[in-house]
Amino acid sequence: MLAIAVAALSSCGVTTVAERRKATITLNEAKKQVDSYLAEIQAKMPLEPLASSISDFSDLECELNDVGPHGRKETSRGFSFGDVPLASRTEAAAAFRALLIGKGFEPAPEATPDWVKLENPKDRFVAILNGASDDGHQLSLKVVSPCVWPNGTPSP
Repeated sequence: MLAIAVAALSSCGVTTVAERRKATITLNEAKKQVDSYLAEIQAKMPLEPLASSISDFSDLECELNDVGPHGRKETSRGFSFGDVPLASRTEAAAAFRALLIGKGFEPAPEATPDWVKLENPKDRFVAILNGASDDGHQLSLKVVSPCVWPNGTPSP
């Protein structure tokens, strides 16, 4: 869980105070994009998510310990496919990679065979398929937004 939180924070992708002050999409627009990516990915997956596993949005403040303006948030949402056989996990991971790489996503450096993480360099959204090669865990999918200003512009 900590690895997901740390990875999600690093997805914000900005390194200077000036970059943090730039306008962004709104938090509501980020949520719509998360849902759009989730729907598109799920439509191409060879597995159906467990209906009871679809999570609410999780909004977290970005870079709490960093200098510069605070108040940007990232949002994420996902679901679980449950316990599925290893062959189905492999097939799902291949479909996940093919779809997102075809859309311009790139593998993130912290990805592993079990934790497939891809990032869209154009909009900085991250998609994570966890449990892809380990049938000891439930297979789950999560999409994380970049850090955004809730209303699209920095707080004064």
